[in-house]
Amino acid sequence: MQIDEDPSWQDPIIDYLVNENLPEDKSEARKIKQKAARYYMKGGMLIRRSYSGPHLTCIKYPQMLEVLCNIHDDECGNHAGGRSLAQKALSIGYFWPTMRQDSTEYARRCDRCQRYKPVPGLPAEEYHPQNSPWPFMQWAIDLVGPMPTAPANKEMMIVATDYFTKWIEVEALSSTKEADVERFIWKNIICKFGCLQLIVTNNGTQFVGRQITAFFANYGIKQHLSTPRYPQGNGQAEASNKIVLDCLKKRLEGAEGKWVGELPGVLWAYRTTKRRSTGETPFSLAYGTEAIIPPHITVPSMSIEVGNLDQNYKQMKVNLDLLEEEREKAIVRVAAYQQQLTSYYYKKAQIRQFQPRGLMLRKTFITAPPRQGLKKMKPNWEGPYVVSRSGGRGSYTLDTLEGKEIPRQWNAHHLRRYYP
Repeated sequence: MQIDEDPSWQDPIIDYLVNENLPEDKSEARKIKQKAARYYMKGGMLIRRSYSGPHLTCIKYPQMLEVLCNIHDDECGNHAGGRSLAQKALSIGYFWPTMRQDSTEYARRCDRCQRYKPVPGLPAEEYHPQNSPWPFMQWAIDLVGPMPTAPANKEMMIVATDYFTKWIEVEALSSTKEADVERFIWKNIICKFGCLQLIVTNNGTQFVGRQITAFFANYGIKQHLSTPRYPQGNGQAEASNKIVLDCLKKRLEGAEGKWVGELPGVLWAYRTTKRRSTGETPFSLAYGTEAIIPPHITVPSMSIEVGNLDQNYKQMKVNLDLLEEEREKAIVRVAAYQQQLTSYYYKKAQIRQFQPRGLMLRKTFITAPPRQGLKKMKPNWEGPYVVSRSGGRGSYTLDTLEGKEIPRQWNAHHLRRYYP
């Protein structure tokens, strides 16, 4: 902690109380008189009359630092924040003019306070909505699991979502190797909807390995990686995961091992339901018409009663001609929806931006299962590290103090400034 020493704040007051000397400047002299009204001398010590409680002993820099250290760090200290620290110093009978400022600075620079400070839950970076200009050009992909063991030892799901239509493709997997991801993308995306332009994934080994990277390069697919341990960086995939899991839970009602058989029904229900962001169903944005769902058969609607094959054929061609216009309207609705999300996001966001060469603490991640109770006693932050460069979109690359680079980029949500 470095606080500028200012031992002279008592001198003008003591000089006036003892010798009745005042500065030549009239405004300064009046200021000293007003201040001195609350002080008196006792045995060479300057004492301040308190508004409540005992009179306060006035102290200078060395004593002030010792007092803060004792009530913040030592045996009876509780590592209180700046405001509580200043109030405690007052309550035990000490005073100096910059109590709150010095107490706040002391608490902020405490190493243990910084390492054990709670991890904030509020967003720490700018809002970056992702848009796709046309259907099936940009996809988000993620793995979900482990799930209850199903036949053929299937315990994982791979979920892909188109950013434009919100169309979801899901497949149950027994393994999550690069070959499985490659086969899923080929069968469920490329063979159905054509080559995609961009895919957003996390940093899992099955998404960044040599085989899958070569597959992306072979088909001209650009890959964006979300920052490690930050699911919000791949928000579209996480939203789809949540929807699929929620629907599965409601359908199974205890028969968890049968979740693979329920996936087609879950996907069909999702694809024929209007999405709030687009105002259309994923099925209609993909194929230009609404699907015939089971209620149309069991309880025929007017369109089924009066329709015929010729009229249906003509209407289908009209719908295909108007599909482009409907997709353009969907783009406008998505933009308006994202504006609402942006406004809501910034109401609760606490943006943190860091400069290169700045000292940082990183959120502590426990990878191996800790011994019972050990995790609760671990510090929330570790480091310090040095910011080597910014990767954009709230991500940063870190180095150790010795200059060794920490693997991967880290989101601003996982970082906080360190005060030495």
